[in-house]
Amino acid sequence: MITGAARRLGAIVARSLAEGGHSVVLHVRSIDDEARALVRAIGEGSGNCRLIEGDLTDIALLEDLFGRAVDAFGQVDHLINNASRFFPLSIEETDIQTFDSLMALHNSAPFFLSRSLCLHLKEREASGSVINITDATLATPKASRPVYYIAKGALLAQTRALAVALAPHVRVNAISPGPILQGEGDGSYFNRMESALPLQRTGNPLDICRAVQYLIEATFVTGTELIVDGGLQLL
Repeated sequence: MITGAARRLGAIVARSLAEGGHSVVLHVRSIDDEARALVRAIGEGSGNCRLIEGDLTDIALLEDLFGRAVDAFGQVDHLINNASRFFPLSIEETDIQTFDSLMALHNSAPFFLSRSLCLHLKEREASGSVINITDATLATPKASRPVYYIAKGALLAQTRALAVALAPHVRVNAISPGPILQGEGDGSYFNRMESALPLQRTGNPLDICRAVQYLIEATFVTGTELIVDGGLQLL
């Protein structure tokens, strides 16, 4: 199960896992043409996927959402908490409703979905894993989006806490991407990073796909943050 799977990194990871033979449940906030196109593309590549929709900020709906993910293929073994909102929002612009919504998306939803996965795996007497997508720039936050950094920082702390709380049935790890996927207005930043990073290049979404595959298969790894940033944290 991948949350926020309709576009950008979530969609790329979904396609990669489907190509690798995994059956994938794609969560989206609401089903639209982009989500349907992704399902068609995965199907055309002989992949196996199902689409479910739901608002992750509505905590009361999460148990039902996970239940629909289980119903899609009869079981869920791995959960990738990828859904995110990343936009400039200064401290002056932040109201209580926006703060609560971003915390719910990045922290509360991953917590309760991970809890549901653990209960599901215990019932099956099986084991699996959670992968939380965080951010390599947590070590150097910017003033332009404090709530985002606070929420992602809480998700990283949750990774370590749940690695203990959900063991031994669930391994919980995090992947912290650096400059991987360029968004609107990121051109000058990515240009600077190409020369500034120790590896002298920015990353590729496939770098994250490889990290996801490693953590799915790494049965003796839990509570770890896998930083995929080209050496950004060394600067």
